[in-house]
Amino acid sequence: MRERRREYELLYIVSPLRTTEEEIGAAIERVSQMITTNGGEVSVVDHSSPWGRRRFAFPIREYAEGESSRRIFTEGYYVICRFTLATTKINELERVLKLSDAVLRYLLTLYEPMLVPKAERGERGERAEVATEGAE
Repeated sequence: MRERRREYELLYIVSPLRTTEEEIGAAIERVSQMITTNGGEVSVVDHSSPWGRRRFAFPIREYAEGESSRRIFTEGYYVICRFTLATTKINELERVLKLSDAVLRYLLTLYEPMLVPKAERGERGERAEVATEGAE
C-alpha cells in the first residue's frame, strides 16, 4: 500500500548560542537533512525578514549544550520551512527535533491551500495559500 504524503509547515527556533551565520546555516541545513532522510522533500526555507533573530515575548528556560542546569534565553533565530512528508514519518521527525540541541522550540502544522471563493477569483482561477492549524 502506498504511503500518504502531506504538506507540512514547520516553524522552529534555533538556539541563540549559534551566533555566526555559518553555525545558523549549519543548523538550518541539519533540520532540512532530517526531513530528507525521512523521505521528505523540502520546498521552502525562509529565515529572511520578518523571521531571523528576534526577542521572545517571555524568557524560555532550556538546557544548553553540555550544561547540567537550565539557561534562560530571551531571543532566538526563527526559521519557517514548508515540506512534503509521509504521514507515518512525522513522529520520527518530531522525535529528532526534540533531541536536537540546536532547536529550542518548534511548531509543526499541516499546510492546506484553500480555494478562493468564486466571486473573489480572477479570470485564471487562482488559489489562495492559507496555513491551517491542524497538526498531526
